[in-house]
Amino acid sequence: MRVSILGSGSSGNATYVETEGVGLLIDAGFSGKKMEEKLNEIDVDIKTVKAILITHEHMDHILGAGILVRKHDIPLYITKESYEESKHKIGKINLDKLNFIHDEFNIEKVRIKPFDVMHDAVRTVGFSITNNSDKKLAIATDIGYTTNIVKEEFKNSDVIIIESNYDYYKLMNGPYNWNLKNRVKGQNGHLCNVKASEFIGKIYTDKLKKIYLTHISRDNNTYELAYNTVKKYLNKNNICVDIEVATQESTTKLFEF
Repeated sequence: MRVSILGSGSSGNATYVETEGVGLLIDAGFSGKKMEEKLNEIDVDIKTVKAILITHEHMDHILGAGILVRKHDIPLYITKESYEESKHKIGKINLDKLNFIHDEFNIEKVRIKPFDVMHDAVRTVGFSITNNSDKKLAIATDIGYTTNIVKEEFKNSDVIIIESNYDYYKLMNGPYNWNLKNRVKGQNGHLCNVKASEFIGKIYTDKLKKIYLTHISRDNNTYELAYNTVKKYLNKNNICVDIEVATQESTTKLFEF
């Protein structure tokens, strides 16, 4: 299994996962042209992409989805709730390429399990992806609160991709108005560095090899602060695992596990 974060933040989110010869895009929050450029950066031909999985309907997750489906004939997987909210943004796509997410499903030999997460969209899901060798990746990039369901779906993962959006003190002393501050830190908002750290501690097993911290706020966090907060917490709890911070601008190198 291989993974690359193509970019993550309020201006666009997308992740590439490949296993069993199947390439998957989790979200497509950049323009179609930019998505293709980002795949080229990691030497991935878009023809290897067998599906686009959408977590929720916000534009920073769906911007390029419609054009990629139309241009490259890629099937789209999305909840009915998110599709109804965003179909005017996605644009017209052939019905045979539209798949509504319900329960666990397979794309060829890859098992994909969606699970609901708390966020201020009509509906938001995370995904756990497992191959025939029981290698597992779990992802939730926009999440205000980690429920027991989320914890269970993240356990026994080889790689996790989790939001570490804001630092509490930077948020509270920053430029946002109080309504927006309350939205960000609410249970349907985003996950702070400390809560992300505690969540990792709760779901950690010896199987975990890699952590990606995503959706870092430009206004209420820094890449260094997110990394250092999580690293300090894990060190304190004698947890040794590789941490990588995904940035808005750059594509991470393909990590194979």
